Amino acid sequence: MGVDPTLGNRLDAVPAAVVPWTGTAEKGRKAAPVQENQAPAAEESRTPSAHDLDVLSRQLGRPVRDVVEIPARCVCGNPLVAATAPRLSNGTPFPTTFYLTHPVITSAVSRLEAGGLMNEMNDRLTVDAELAGAYREAHEAYLRARDDIAGRAGTGDVPEIAGVSAGGMPTRVKCLHVLVGHSLAAGPGVNPLGDEAIEAIAEWWTKDRCYCAGAWETAGEAPSKDLSRHGPQGLPEIVGRPAPVRKSQASSEGGTTTESGTATEEGKLTEEGTA
Repeated sequence: MGVDPTLGNRLDAVPAAVVPWTGTAEKGRKAAPVQENQAPAAEESRTPSAHDLDVLSRQLGRPVRDVVEIPARCVCGNPLVAATAPRLSNGTPFPTTFYLTHPVITSAVSRLEAGGLMNEMNDRLTVDAELAGAYREAHEAYLRARDDIAGRAGTGDVPEIAGVSAGGMPTRVKCLHVLVGHSLAAGPGVNPLGDEAIEAIAEWWTKDRCYCAGAWETAGEAPSKDLSRHGPQGLPEIVGRPAPVRKSQASSEGGTTTESGTATEEGKLTEEGTA
């Protein structure tokens, strides 16, 4: 099911120019000005309802699990980001605390990744000390937020991922979806590269409009099986290519599973996982 182009979220447009890091002397470092990024959800709306969990499963195309909060919402109230416990109920450590779920945003961010934006950001991190410092601060903020989520979830410490944030932080950019999820959850000025990516997808998504109509299947029961990595039923038509298919691989002895099914040698999850 595709998205009505009259809603203004077409993904065949030329990407908006990225607003680069500018730096500031005011109280440390802040991200370049952006279009009023999606602010964190109000405290009273963070607790996920049964409807929220149903929507999340439809957005992702698979059963959602261990969601603690909804830290960012569409103007219509649907979830944009899910905050997941750092240890799943099956015992698996899960480092990706803020998981981007809305298929229109995930599709737009995928286009940025395909266009080479991560390489450009990595190049800048090696030569711009101020940007690198701010990005490290974002990493620290992510870890603090995860600790808060762990406290509310009652999972306690998760030593397997101690000091490990997500998305390549604190020194590299490996997943823009993670950085955008962090920026949407935390609000502008926390993750400079996540803020830049949100600015760059303004052709396809902005926080002041709803892009939910037609973005995922709403008829019938919510998905009961994990069929793909991002998986929303509407994603292939939105992006213009088939959705990626997850391939399960056998885990090595003593290891834990990454999002593609590969176990790490140290028995730790890599920073990108599935919610």
